[in-house]
Amino acid sequence: MNRASITKLLNVFGSTTFRLVLAYTLIFSLSVGGLFYFVFWTTAQFAEQQIEAAITADVTGFQDAFARAGVPGLVMAINRRVEPDLRGDGVYVLVDSVGNPVAGNMRRWPQQVVPDDVWVTFTVTDPSRVTDKVGDVRALQFVVPGGFRLLVGRDIRDARRFRAQLIHSLDIGLAITAALGLIGGFIFSRTIMRRIESITRTCRRIMSGDLSQRVPVARTTDEFGRLALSINAMLDQIERLMRSMQQVSDNVAHDLRTPLTRLRSRLESALRHMDDPANREAVEGAVADADSLLATFAALLRIARAEAGSQRNFVDLDLVAITEDVADLYGPLAEEKGLTFASDIKPGLRARGDRNLVAQALANLVDNAIKYTETGSVTIAANERDGRAMLVVADTGPGIADAYKDKVLERLVRLEQSRTSPGSGLGLSLVAAVAKSHGLDLVLKDNNPGLRVELAFPRIEATVKATPPPMVPPAEKDAAPRQVAAE
Repeated sequence: MNRASITKLLNVFGSTTFRLVLAYTLIFSLSVGGLFYFVFWTTAQFAEQQIEAAITADVTGFQDAFARAGVPGLVMAINRRVEPDLRGDGVYVLVDSVGNPVAGNMRRWPQQVVPDDVWVTFTVTDPSRVTDKVGDVRALQFVVPGGFRLLVGRDIRDARRFRAQLIHSLDIGLAITAALGLIGGFIFSRTIMRRIESITRTCRRIMSGDLSQRVPVARTTDEFGRLALSINAMLDQIERLMRSMQQVSDNVAHDLRTPLTRLRSRLESALRHMDDPANREAVEGAVADADSLLATFAALLRIARAEAGSQRNFVDLDLVAITEDVADLYGPLAEEKGLTFASDIKPGLRARGDRNLVAQALANLVDNAIKYTETGSVTIAANERDGRAMLVVADTGPGIADAYKDKVLERLVRLEQSRTSPGSGLGLSLVAAVAKSHGLDLVLKDNNPGLRVELAFPRIEATVKATPPPMVPPAEKDAAPRQVAAE
């Protein structure tokens, strides 16, 4: 059994369904056990009552014989009862005042029976009976006038064997009931887990950006079928809303981007014909504001595209080339600011994804590191850990407090409350969107001092197997632009 099978088995045993079935099986087994005990107790009591009724009938007959003919009549009645007792179940003994047997099928009075007892149960451990049999006896004793004592009983070995056999049968029945309950619970839990897992897999694909996925509907009459139909209806509505939002975004891009671009062009044209320094400074500020608006708008569109991205567009990525491009672009900027810029790149590192989005995310991380590091160093690395490709950007800047590490990944969030420095608060938001669409693990750590950001790609073997790379002619492999810019 491989590790995956063991994991699935443990998931079944740890599921809520299996625990509920186990609890039900326990309650059912206790109920069946109580019923079995009641049946056993009732049957045992009935058998004991039958034995005591037979003994009482014998005693009644002996009392009638004694009343008619005294002790001689009682002796004759006992002997008549012993002679046809072929099975040997009857136990009879009449003794005189000194304990000598007068009649019956026992050679002497049992030592376990004391005069004060009425109903007694004793065990014959030696061949004291005429038939030389040993075993358990249930008997009734009473005193006969003239100093005689009479003991009338029945051999209860068959009854004891029946009770033992009944207990054994009930134990087996209870064990079979519990075993069938556990087996049925396991099968039932696996069936439920399969259907839940199909819903979970669909939800994960949708979370990765593929809104076309739907939950499989096996049967529409049960609870899971109705749940799947409800989820699919909800997904249809979400997909319609997302498409409408995408259409609105495209319309906004067409309706606002073009006027902003024209506004910037007119400002630049006016700037070329201005001689007054004060007016030129004002127009230059307006141009800068227009550039900031255009950059913010472009960043929002890129984030929306990244969040709605699909792995169907992923290709085989050369992470070494991407990292070198970003390092070549931002290295001079870091050195111009007086920072030490270092790179650590492992050769042959590859992954799958959208090249432009991955490069943009890495560029945003390096740009943020340079922007917020006043002194010290910025390091960019591409390496491998536990079979997973890693992109790392580390700096010696002020870092980010643990309480804000999740918050900075949201849109338009800036830790600088005054918001006087350049930026829109969208750089890390784009990184988070790219990580989500690519299935990357995005981790923000303390660099002591500074911040360390890690992007861990899925293992390329599993990814390549699920989504084979498209056929690209050799001439087109290097055609992608190698210059990137941060938002």
